[in-house]
Amino acid sequence: MKLQPRDRRVQKLLARQLKSPGYRWDEISDPRARRGRRWALRELLRAALLGQLSGCPGLRDVEALTEDLGPSGRQWVSRRVPDTTLWDLLSRLSAEQLRGKLIEQLRAAWRSKALKPSGLPCGSVAIDGKGLGALEHDAGGMAQKAHRSHDGRPYWLSRVLRAVLTSAEARPCLDQMPIAAKSNEMGEFGQFFDGLMTAYGAGDLFEIATIDAGMTSLENATKIHQAQKAYVMALKGPQAALLTEAKRLLGRRRTPDAETDWEVYKGRRIKRRFFRTDEIAGYHGWTHLRQAWRLEQETVSADGKQSEREQRYFLTNLPRGRLSPAQCMELIRRHWGVENDCFWTLDTQWSEDHVPWCSSGRAVEVLSWFRLMAYNLLQQTRRRHLRLRNLDGTYQAPQPWRRIFTWVRMAWQLELAPVTQQAAALG
Repeated sequence: MKLQPRDRRVQKLLARQLKSPGYRWDEISDPRARRGRRWALRELLRAALLGQLSGCPGLRDVEALTEDLGPSGRQWVSRRVPDTTLWDLLSRLSAEQLRGKLIEQLRAAWRSKALKPSGLPCGSVAIDGKGLGALEHDAGGMAQKAHRSHDGRPYWLSRVLRAVLTSAEARPCLDQMPIAAKSNEMGEFGQFFDGLMTAYGAGDLFEIATIDAGMTSLENATKIHQAQKAYVMALKGPQAALLTEAKRLLGRRRTPDAETDWEVYKGRRIKRRFFRTDEIAGYHGWTHLRQAWRLEQETVSADGKQSEREQRYFLTNLPRGRLSPAQCMELIRRHWGVENDCFWTLDTQWSEDHVPWCSSGRAVEVLSWFRLMAYNLLQQTRRRHLRLRNLDGTYQAPQPWRRIFTWVRMAWQLELAPVTQQAAALG
């Protein structure tokens, strides 16, 4: 196979990233009986991660990939890994230990200055819920029962809370926690935020947490404030008194604190206007509340004949001078990076919301940790290291995900022994 400079660069980037402690597997407990082991645990874990890095849709594809690896790939996985061997292992691995590897991955990236805020003066994290796909069982009491609309047959939906660092250009996922079958996002928020603070709260990785309306409550806002972090919470009907007061203070304002130029999206023209007030401070027992925000979005059809306005309200404990009005608008827009970047990518490129590789036991959660590790690594590589520069110094759009997966597969099949000797020593 002819060696392309692009493929050499991809493999060098991956080999350098995989030197991080987050990709060493010595701390992962082996759930298998000692007798009869034919595979080293770390080689099976490497195969699972390699399958995610290559965008494999199933375990059979992982088996085929490990069989087709070239000399460079053999430094990573020495022989073909049977899909049944991986199936058996994935259903028994510790999800909590894999969570620790993801946290190590992100801490290493933060120490290397790879997660610095882009376009904001401080870090921001968006917290939202996500489905991991439909199962035929309740995943040990951690999946919620539902029924198919066309025939009424039951299925179980595994859901998690996730935190995405929306201030970073790559939008990496920092953490996740399963939502119990008899709970919801609101009920699990406190425990999830405590875990997030234990993992990252000691540093300045993020200062602001942006929250959807489904988790907006005085209890959750107080927890964030007591952790010496700022909150920006969407405000809707469930917080009726606060929403009514915010509309009274901001609903009739016509002169915005900031507004965008007209943007064109799918043929439509869009303008956003931002309004804020500090008159709501301390209202309705929210002693730490300092501001209410209103974001107005005006959308005009391609022919200019139809126009609509959408109003969104937010609560925050941020002091008025911490962010400019333009930065407040950017922060709100960044919140949707949790959906438009992270969740959309995981669903469309890794088919996360479909049937997982392995549905036995808690495997759906175990697989999600491998998937997040692969997403974080490739998103960082795609957005920071593989972007092409135009003649005027600006950067082109990131490469398509399918192309990235192809490059990864080609890179591991190349004869680049000096590069992969580093990866071969990883444990």
